[in-house]
Amino acid sequence: MNLYKKIILNIMIVCVFSSILTINVFAKTEQNISQNTAVLNIQDNIAVPYSETTGYKYKYINGVKYKRLWSYTRQEWIDKHWTKA
Repeated sequence: MNLYKKIILNIMIVCVFSSILTINVFAKTEQNISQNTAVLNIQDNIAVPYSETTGYKYKYINGVKYKRLWSYTRQEWIDKHWTKA
């Protein structure tokens, strides 16, 4: 193996190991940590999003089945009127 190939091979080995063994270290000062960290207390009012739970309620009038959409989350009607099911 000639000298040129040995040099190229050594450069390739160094490049491979340097890319594998790269470690990034980020230092944070106390000031940066206090600005970026949110501290929550139990007394804080936190809005947590939930999906609304809905379902149909049914009733029979003179043998005809009617339905109306009910919100179990808000405890109120979503549909304004009863419709035939």
